Amino acid sequence: MEGSALWFGARGFEVLDARDDGVELMVEVETTATVVGCPGCGTRAVSKGRRWVTLRDAPSADRQVIVRWRKRLWRCPDPDCDVATWTERVDELAAPRRVLTARAARWAMARVAAIEGTPASIARAFGIAWSTVWAAVRAAGAAVIDDDERVGQAAMVGFDETVMQPAHRQRRRRFVTAVVDVATSQILDVFEGRDAVDLRRWLTDMPPAWRDALQVISVDPHEGYRSAVVGSGLLGDVTIVVDPFHICRLANMALTRARQRVQRETLEHRGWKGDPLYDVRKLLLMGAERVDEAGWQRIHAALRDGDPDGIVRDTWVAKELVRDVYLAADVTDAERALDAALEWCDHQDSGPELRRLAKTLRRWREQILAHHTTGASNGRAEAANLLIKQVKRSGRGFRNFDNYRLRILLAGGHPRDNQPVTSTRLRPRSVA
Repeated sequence: MEGSALWFGARGFEVLDARDDGVELMVEVETTATVVGCPGCGTRAVSKGRRWVTLRDAPSADRQVIVRWRKRLWRCPDPDCDVATWTERVDELAAPRRVLTARAARWAMARVAAIEGTPASIARAFGIAWSTVWAAVRAAGAAVIDDDERVGQAAMVGFDETVMQPAHRQRRRRFVTAVVDVATSQILDVFEGRDAVDLRRWLTDMPPAWRDALQVISVDPHEGYRSAVVGSGLLGDVTIVVDPFHICRLANMALTRARQRVQRETLEHRGWKGDPLYDVRKLLLMGAERVDEAGWQRIHAALRDGDPDGIVRDTWVAKELVRDVYLAADVTDAERALDAALEWCDHQDSGPELRRLAKTLRRWREQILAHHTTGASNGRAEAANLLIKQVKRSGRGFRNFDNYRLRILLAGGHPRDNQPVTSTRLRPRSVA
């Protein structure tokens, strides 16, 4: 009896029968308890027989599993007790009025968390409604993400936004911001919006002890994040770091806009195949140290034929000067490289692209240099955005933010234990 209970995976149960028809595995079980007290008065209950309850369990190998529980009915013999009759309840197997067992709910939640299945695909496999699977996943997932120990103290966090819903005639784009632990890549939380008021509201809801432990906040050059951190009054001496990727990306965008402007002014059309500057557009964005001799010959020929005023050349030099800021060995060298980039962009013959880039570099100067003192970047937050986009694609988009947040935190909101690798290869026996 105990062995069958362990095989089934729920203590206090006895397996009566197990049948496999080639499609589904049906397991019949019942509880072994014979003495039960009344939940109202504690009097020893009297059995009123049993009735069958059918549940869906987690699959076993390639078989769907159906559990038929011979559930016992009890009666209180005390006529003065308010509790007349009741049905036995074992939450380890299944909660009352549930179609899925607790094990099936955890299995479905694990599939959704690993982005290996969706509630819709799981519902089709079980032959039940989507709402039934999602209710089970939501109940099991809420217990995981609402655990007080899930979010620990973090010294460095990153903020980055993604689009939840694109713009529509009747609505603006909806953004969500992910809060990522830079040290562990764990998604700590997700809140709707990307404005300063949204981040300030989220910081207000966090425990004071958690806010006091923050030392570094890594962001992209979005003024809403910086103004919320600086002007909230909720954080102490926190260092803000602007992500290197985004600053270099702004320099690349300035080069691309300058190239497109020169093409329109000289050729009177956008870049086409065969145009000098268009054919080297990817080479221009590469780091100078990665360009080979043939690439340099192509770049020089394109600038000679397609850049008569040297506008693209000057912007390319500015792009390399910005890269030098992050290639510097220490903060002193980085400061000199940043000054050189600003001096180059502020030249009187500079175009609108360089003036705009200089304005951004000057506004975020302190946060750019803080990268060299803290070593922080928003790379792990960008990686979390990739995971968030995978969740979005798996659900074919989301309209309900609470469901979206739950799916995101299930996928990346808690540390996962790596499965140990077991080698099955046997060592060859030595031949004496």
